[in-house]
Amino acid sequence: MSTTNPELHSGSSQPDRNFDDIAARFRNTIYNTPKGQLRLAALTDDFQRFALPVANARVLDLGGGQGQFALQLAQQGASISLCDLSAEMLAFADQQFAEAGLPLQSACSALQQVDQHFPGQFDIVLNHAVLEWLEQPFEELAQICSKVAAGGYLSLMFYNLHGHQWRQLMNGRTHAPGGSTDRLRKEGNAPQHPLDPEQVFERLQQLGMETLGWRGIRCIHDHMHQKIRERIGQPAVDQADLEFGLLDPYRLFGRYIHVVARRPLAEPSI
Repeated sequence: MSTTNPELHSGSSQPDRNFDDIAARFRNTIYNTPKGQLRLAALTDDFQRFALPVANARVLDLGGGQGQFALQLAQQGASISLCDLSAEMLAFADQQFAEAGLPLQSACSALQQVDQHFPGQFDIVLNHAVLEWLEQPFEELAQICSKVAAGGYLSLMFYNLHGHQWRQLMNGRTHAPGGSTDRLRKEGNAPQHPLDPEQVFERLQQLGMETLGWRGIRCIHDHMHQKIRERIGQPAVDQADLEFGLLDPYRLFGRYIHVVARRPLAEPSI
């Protein structure tokens, strides 16, 4: 069950984004749409490609929101601990797990306070579409990686700067802004900090993580005109996205990047 009210991160001038105000919108406009299903399909494919040991794994979902992917892992035998800053999002997660008859340990907490609720390290740590909403994303990545046990895995998905800028250009915004506007911060669900994949990969290496592989998600879907998607059909769009999302240069244009990384059993000597 969920714990008490979340604490906001006080290390910056702005608090990290809380989705209480748009939780229902996320459910309707992201998770229950083709692009949301494509996201889940890409994550599932990567877990299978890298043969991540899900059965009996202790999984921590940091900023897990409504728990859609975590529920899939629970159905494969994983034990799930999930935290999120939004009580409304957690209520959806609790409901989904209850309806499936599966246990869930959940806590309404900012990422920075996760140790108060879920101490120790985990076999698999999930952090999906969270990093770009944090005011200090590269600092918080250290906290995320610290929760991965030796020999354990990190599944990290983040909003891609290149995909964001390309979409802006295709929409006629030739200045290609790197982040969202103040208006979108207050009113919309556009991430405020699109991230450069190379900087993320470099930071993971600095934190002792070994990147096993990565893909672009929605590198075809988001840049194809809706009428064309409707003409060829969603299954064909999804198949192309899953295929080209693993190939250069196309994966660089994904709206999201998914990285699978591993913490070595023994830390390398310096």
